Amino acid sequence: MGATAAYAGGSTSTELDNGRLSFEAHNGRDIGQSSSKFFTGIKYTKTGGGAVTAQLQLHTDDIVLKGKVRTVKKGQSIKAGWSSPVSDAPDCKAVGVMRANGEWYETPWVHHLC
Repeated sequence: MGATAAYAGGSTSTELDNGRLSFEAHNGRDIGQSSSKFFTGIKYTKTGGGAVTAQLQLHTDDIVLKGKVRTVKKGQSIKAGWSSPVSDAPDCKAVGVMRANGEWYETPWVHHLC
């Protein structure tokens, strides 16, 4: 894994050798929705190397939500997103995860989802 960066506003990212894994998560109140839910999005942009088979995921201390398994090539991006009740994140945090060709990658955790 490469360097990681976390930003205010519920966005994080991880630079990988062949791409970038980005994740954002927000309580609904921050985006004009119900405060009883949180909303997440994860994106992987492949910038180099050969094609990989990847699955994007959302993890909290209580749940794992999985996107479709997809093949991604250099220059392509894949995305996934979910809305969940805040009760699915009892510690009010979530992380974006990708499994690609049997390896695991993750972003820094996003906090303050409750």
